[in-house]
Amino acid sequence: MKIHLLGPLTVHGEAGTRRPDGKRARSLLALLLLHANALVPVNQIVDEVWGMDPPRTVRTQVHGQVSLLRRFLRGVPGVELHTLATGYLLRADVADIDVTEFRHRAQRGRALVALGRPQAAAEAFREALRLHAGPPLGDVDAPFVPAAVARLEEERLTVLTELIGLELHEGRHQELIPKLTALVEEHPLRESMWRHLVVALHGAGRRSEAMAAFHRARLLLREELGLDPGAELTSAYRNLLHADPVTDGQDVDLSDALVRLNEVEQALGDIRRLLLGWAPSAARSKDPTTPPITHLRSDGGAPNPEIAA
Repeated sequence: MKIHLLGPLTVHGEAGTRRPDGKRARSLLALLLLHANALVPVNQIVDEVWGMDPPRTVRTQVHGQVSLLRRFLRGVPGVELHTLATGYLLRADVADIDVTEFRHRAQRGRALVALGRPQAAAEAFREALRLHAGPPLGDVDAPFVPAAVARLEEERLTVLTELIGLELHEGRHQELIPKLTALVEEHPLRESMWRHLVVALHGAGRRSEAMAAFHRARLLLREELGLDPGAELTSAYRNLLHADPVTDGQDVDLSDALVRLNEVEQALGDIRRLLLGWAPSAARSKDPTTPPITHLRSDGGAPNPEIAA
């Protein structure tokens, strides 16, 4: 690996590991590397490196920064910067750039999943994730950076989610709970992480905590996005509701028993309120001048709060 973007921008060449001096030079090199082996027009370079209010001499400055980068890249085998009619093209072996290598290993992991080789797939995903040495483009400051970092971070989280899914399939529920707890705190609107947390807690025999995790996720999604949980998270919760709490000869956890007792008490309270609401209505209906009063609950009268939800 010669060029690193998944962390501080560094290039490994004959003179060792270096990085370009100057904000503009680092930004231009990062942009060209993200579009390696493709033409990057001068107008795009100006917009993405200099921003919406470039100086009058911006094209001269672009040429100057390109000249600096050519000198910088002389000691890096297999990397060349070409000038074309409308822009610049940085030619490099994609295997030498950590971003493209990350994507290659992620694709290999998915192919191994499709072939029914989950352990090999998990190792491919781990190899991809190890390429992240820190926040992507950590020392690059340019207008294009926030969007580029968001894309790279989304790719990392997608691979991490896929890896955790394979590890849960291996039965590593208890081991993954601390990591997943931290991940949902860091990414509270990412449903896939909440689903994995619910599955991990359920698999570890912590049913009431799994239920609480689902309801917390549902509340966050409703408050922040106005949406209900998607199909995968909802499916994990339904599996939790319908699962037998006694598995592998283990006794029912006390917290689970308390949850069920609370559900029964709430159901009895609902029935009691309905009966009390019906009796006065029936009594008043004997007076022809008093219309009967119907007592309805806002949730349709469902006795179980899980169903009403």
